[in-house]
Amino acid sequence: MSMVGIPAQIRSGKGNDFSAMLIQFPFDLQARSWSLEGSLKLKNLFGYGDLWDGSVAYGWGQTSEVSTGFSIPRFKGISTPLSARISLLSQDWLKFSSYKEQALGLSLGLLSTGNHDLSYNLSWRTLTDPSQMSSHTVRRQLGHSLLSALKYGFRIDQRDSPMRPTRGHAFVSTTQIGGLFPDLRSLRFIRQASLRCWIAEID
Repeated sequence: MSMVGIPAQIRSGKGNDFSAMLIQFPFDLQARSWSLEGSLKLKNLFGYGDLWDGSVAYGWGQTSEVSTGFSIPRFKGISTPLSARISLLSQDWLKFSSYKEQALGLSLGLLSTGNHDLSYNLSWRTLTDPSQMSSHTVRRQLGHSLLSALKYGFRIDQRDSPMRPTRGHAFVSTTQIGGLFPDLRSLRFIRQASLRCWIAEID
């Protein structure tokens, strides 16, 4: 796997930062695959320590994604950080599973403290079968479906160093609850997305 990139960064006199990866070109000669990626970031645009970013990715013959979002650590009297992201993902699986997928998603950060994170995710997914050759499992999922979920994260980190800890412990848990919309097309589930624990005791 090889990669070619052209980065750029500009800093203004008002403390605003502008950074961009104009072209990122990863390619694999053995697998005969390549993709184009571009990203743009604006820091401290309104003087609140805010971060605005946008990205575009295109994989030859398979995947493309466009997303944009922002995050503000502190905004006036609001104690919790503000964050939001919207994305559009298109995937072409005709060569492997005979279907195409498109998903429009929105993510909102609701709460972020030292130990707790709470976010809301809304996604509208569309599956199509242009070749009419997909499996029965895929055919049952064709059409539109709605994913509405709350994502809760809990973390404790008492390690003396996050990179090379010698003492302490850490615990991270992420849980998702889906199907909050009263809609038959809404996917309903409760999922433990991740559960990790570290214990470091080196004498």
